[in-house]
Amino acid sequence: TPSLPSREESGRPVLTGVHYEVAGGGVPLVLLHGIGSNSRSWYRQVAGLSDEFRVVAWDAPGFGKSADPNEPAPSIGFYVAALRSLLVSLSVDAAIVVGHSFGGIVAQEFYRSYPRCVRSLILADTTQGGAQHLEERLRMIRSMTPAELARSRAPRLLSKNAGPELVAEAIARMSEVRGPGYEFAALAMASADTRGVLDEIDVPLQMIWGVDDEITPVWEKWPPRAHVELIPDAGHLCYIEQPERFNALVRCAARRRAAV
Repeated sequence: TPSLPSREESGRPVLTGVHYEVAGGGVPLVLLHGIGSNSRSWYRQVAGLSDEFRVVAWDAPGFGKSADPNEPAPSIGFYVAALRSLLVSLSVDAAIVVGHSFGGIVAQEFYRSYPRCVRSLILADTTQGGAQHLEERLRMIRSMTPAELARSRAPRLLSKNAGPELVAEAIARMSEVRGPGYEFAALAMASADTRGVLDEIDVPLQMIWGVDDEITPVWEKWPPRAHVELIPDAGHLCYIEQPERFNALVRCAARRRAAV
């Protein structure tokens, strides 16, 4: 199983090479970002939800301050193993897992591999894997600087109602991607296939979409046990455009666990 190296500290493993932000206390809530982002994009959720949860936002391998992947063959399984190692290092047995876009694919595969480690699953603007957008992503990351990629692609992640400050923020976050990490993630997504994972899920499943998402449009068919919420005036980055609504839905989904 692919993994990142770990070391021992105070009698427990500590994952090296993966950076994360953590705030608050209570039930662990893990935030998994999209392919054009990093942990910093979740600051509204870290600030808004840490009063009730122990919020952990990671930089996936190859993004933000985390080391680049050390595997020759890109796969979502690599990220799943890294996430599992991170949670073990944090002494987290089970968490509420929130995944956006690429992070949503990681979250689905994590549930398939470690269902007992997931209290509830919250997915936003994601897919079930596949090669959609792969050719475009590879062409852009191989021919452009990250800043050029961001200026070209990031505005499409928001609705037409997004103000210039949000557009600038989306461009700034995407400008921080690194070629090796971005390409590895794009190839991993292309080879992923999570169809069927959500059909028989036995933990609460919340799915959240921006109505104006043009990158991963609203699904034509939802998993039978999913609670679905569509957020108006929001595109692909719905948690950035409508953070108060998004955070409220996360709270509701997280509390739903007690009633199951």
